Amino acid sequence: MGTTTPFYTRQEKVRQAKDVLNEHLNALAEQMRQGKSSELLRYLEFAAQFHQYSFRNVLLILAQKPNATRVAGLRHWNQLGRHVKPGEKGIMILAPMAVKKRRQTQESESDEDQEDHTITLFKVVYVFDVSQTEGELLPSLLHASGAAASLYPALQAAVRRTGTVLDLVEHVPGSASAHGASFGERIAVLNGLEDAEGFRTLAHEFAHEKLHWQGQKESKIVRETEADATAFVVCRHFGVHADTADYLLLYDATPEVLLTRMETIRDTAAAIIAAIEQEIGMLSGDPDNV
Repeated sequence: MGTTTPFYTRQEKVRQAKDVLNEHLNALAEQMRQGKSSELLRYLEFAAQFHQYSFRNVLLILAQKPNATRVAGLRHWNQLGRHVKPGEKGIMILAPMAVKKRRQTQESESDEDQEDHTITLFKVVYVFDVSQTEGELLPSLLHASGAAASLYPALQAAVRRTGTVLDLVEHVPGSASAHGASFGERIAVLNGLEDAEGFRTLAHEFAHEKLHWQGQKESKIVRETEADATAFVVCRHFGVHADTADYLLLYDATPEVLLTRMETIRDTAAAIIAAIEQEIGMLSGDPDNV
């Protein structure tokens, strides 16, 4: 007969995971307070590898397994023909779970008149890095690392699929030197750029479209840094070289603001990555390869 983990034990594990998360978030904020952005760059590099995980879970993975390259749960590794090596310790991450609660209305005390509502709680689950497993060789990852010649058309298609107008122009409106610009449902990119530069530029402008045309009131310098960071994650995920920016500008006095901004950057980058991977599958004639 299976056993269940007592509620207090589950909550204790969640508390432990949150303690690890807060410790590393505060350490990251302190590094930035001291004018050191190298640690945040390390987190962005990690986010590029683990774009399917929330930034909180990226922090947790990095804190527990700094050299991780590919993580998955036990069942997924087994499906791939691999097994966790004896003695290996799982990596804690947080997973949401929906819990139904009964809420009594003010008018009635009977069970029939109580309303069901759903709340979201978190539980600890464990993943393992590929280095902690052994077994069959892994299939190659979907994306073609560094193949900007195929990535740039895929990104263009992904942008247009959102209904955003993409113009390849001889001169970017409003600037004599810019390679691209975002105007809200319209992007202009300089025609004739090399594929890698075009990919970087369009990823940056697409990030602006997703981040900064919904009424946000961030300063121009913060908007540019957010777009730079998002494009960095997208580019590094696909193996395209990306220049770094002064990511210290993302820090605004509190770890909470930093976490919110990093979650936004991660979410935006993950959406762009997923859109590109979908287009790669379609352009290759294999729409299921996503």
